[in-house]
Amino acid sequence: MDLTLIILAGGKGERLKPLTQYVAKPAVSFADMRIIDISLSHAIKSHPKEIFVITQYLADTIENYIYAHYPIDPNAHYKLSILSPQEDPNGNLLFFKGTADAIRKNLDHLIRAKTKYTMILSGDQLFNMDLFKVKDLIEKLSTDLCICCHPVTREDAPRLGILKVNSSHFITEFHEKPQDPKVLDPLASLEGDRPFLASMGLYLFKTDALIHLLTTQKGDDFGKDLIPNLIPKGNVGGYIYEHYWEDIGTVKSYFDACLLLATGKSGLKFDDPHHPILVPPHFTAPAQFHSNKIDASMVCQGTKIGMGTTILSSLIGPKSWIGKNCHIEHSVVVGHQPYNTTKYETFSTKIHDGCQLKNVLVDAETILDEGVVLLNEKHLQTFEDPYIVLVDGIIVTKRFAHIPKNYRF
Repeated sequence: MDLTLIILAGGKGERLKPLTQYVAKPAVSFADMRIIDISLSHAIKSHPKEIFVITQYLADTIENYIYAHYPIDPNAHYKLSILSPQEDPNGNLLFFKGTADAIRKNLDHLIRAKTKYTMILSGDQLFNMDLFKVKDLIEKLSTDLCICCHPVTREDAPRLGILKVNSSHFITEFHEKPQDPKVLDPLASLEGDRPFLASMGLYLFKTDALIHLLTTQKGDDFGKDLIPNLIPKGNVGGYIYEHYWEDIGTVKSYFDACLLLATGKSGLKFDDPHHPILVPPHFTAPAQFHSNKIDASMVCQGTKIGMGTTILSSLIGPKSWIGKNCHIEHSVVVGHQPYNTTKYETFSTKIHDGCQLKNVLVDAETILDEGVVLLNEKHLQTFEDPYIVLVDGIIVTKRFAHIPKNYRF
């Protein structure tokens, strides 16, 4: 495809803390990969000429991961570059204030790429989408822009940007987080229990139109500033994507997405023959088990599990070490994903003998000594100490925490 693909991966992920205390949101582990691998997979499969990943917050955590797992291949059909904030020749520090500002301040790369189309993806979303179908729609409509949109319920609509799409797939209205029913009701575009169409923040532009927009219009963000001004001109298409999509914005959305994947209930299909997710290799050992009960769960590569341990409806991330006679239920153990081969034999996440976990998110590089019990026995709504924090009802261990023997919560 005559395409430049941009992945925006610079957000702070404030609502995903403490997971984003030491790592950028797109670089947060997700099973055997990182969240950004989903967008990178779709990007590579779309056969672009160039892929630009724009970073900012804790940029090194994304850069190190990409450079380690996506090595430069002179035979690849695409060129992959990472663009981070920098000082320009005039001594100005180019920090990015929003989605549009990030691309505007890297516009010279887009101009040099000289492709007909530019697609903008987010680095923190989960989906299976055929990007060629979006290209087919923009060509059919002969528009300057197509926005990908997803059906949502009335309950979800007031927290999202809602688009009105007519039967010809043109967008006629846009309202950001419409709260008033008198504003929301006329925006219904579909029948059924998901009648409203939310912007996914995924855009396909004709490159010339994008360059003109960024050089002639002010505003730091596409969704808030620039897109609302384009829609009244009647030249914006809406591609309706009805399958699985999750914007990882909170601890709960991340936790739920992990458990759906682990239990086989997720709409994200790694093995879809038409839209497979390309998981980068890690070159580590297979998982090892010793007389365990494991049900409706996913255990990733390099994990070791001791005798008598029960794992129910949980995701155990790569390179996790779990001792004997543990009980882990409805929990996510992030595990460890190293940047380089020197750390492949290191178990930085350890759960020792006799631990009990339910509704727990064990962050990377965490150690639980023998007999640790994390069950929220007092049914608290809020709690924090040096080892754990309660977020959305989920017990989250703090990264690098070493929880002492027989600790109970």
